[in-house]
Amino acid sequence: MSSPTPDPQPWTTHEANLTLHQCLSTSTRTRPALPNEIILQILDHPSRLILVNSVNISAPAAQEPLQCSSHGPHHGDWRIVATDPMPAHLIPRLRVLVYSFKSRDQGWSSYPEHHGTYDASWTWFEAGLTPSEEQNSRTEESRQQELRGKKEQDRYELQRNRHAGRKPEDYRIELYRDHKLLLRVEEGDQFALWARAMFPGWANSVYYARIDVWCVDDLAKG
Repeated sequence: MSSPTPDPQPWTTHEANLTLHQCLSTSTRTRPALPNEIILQILDHPSRLILVNSVNISAPAAQEPLQCSSHGPHHGDWRIVATDPMPAHLIPRLRVLVYSFKSRDQGWSSYPEHHGTYDASWTWFEAGLTPSEEQNSRTEESRQQELRGKKEQDRYELQRNRHAGRKPEDYRIELYRDHKLLLRVEEGDQFALWARAMFPGWANSVYYARIDVWCVDDLAKG
C-alpha cells in the first residue's frame, strides 16, 4: 500500500517573485525578454511586496482591554507597540507601513452633540519613530534622553476614536514610502504606535494593535 502524497507547501511571495523574474527575463518565440528595470518595476507592485517585520499586542481573552488615560500610569501617552530596529539594507526597499488596531473611548461624555462622530474626540493614535535600546547604549548617558526626545518629537496622528463609542471598532491605516515617517527612518530606528488620551474622564481602550512593515523583494536567495 503506497503512502499518501504529502500536501504541497504553498508558495511564498518570494518564491513566486523569483519564478516571475525568471519567466519575464527569458525570451520566447512570441516576445523578447523584458529589461531588468521593467521587471523590477513589476515586482515593486504592492501585491508583490514582502512582509519583513510584524509585531502585535492584544488584551488577554475575557479580560478588560488595555487602557490609556490621562490620569493613568502613562499620563495619556503610551507607546503600546514597536517593531524591531530597522537594518540599513532594508531602508531603501521600504514601501508600506500598515497600522491595524481595534479600540474605543470610554463610551460616554457630557457632549451629546458629538456622540457617534469623530468630533471633539480626545482619544487617538499616533505613529512615529523611537530609537532602539542599542542606539541609546552607544550614546553618552547625558545624551540618551536628548536622542529619544528628538526621535519621538515628530509623530503623525493616525486615527481618533469615535466620540463616546460603546463598541470597539477596527481601523487599518497604510503609510506609503513618500510619507514623512518612512522618509525619516534611519538604521536602528523602530516604528512605534502610541495610544493617546487627554483631559480627565477620557480613556483609550485598546483591544489589539499591530504594525506590519512591507518591503520590495530584492530577489536574494535565502
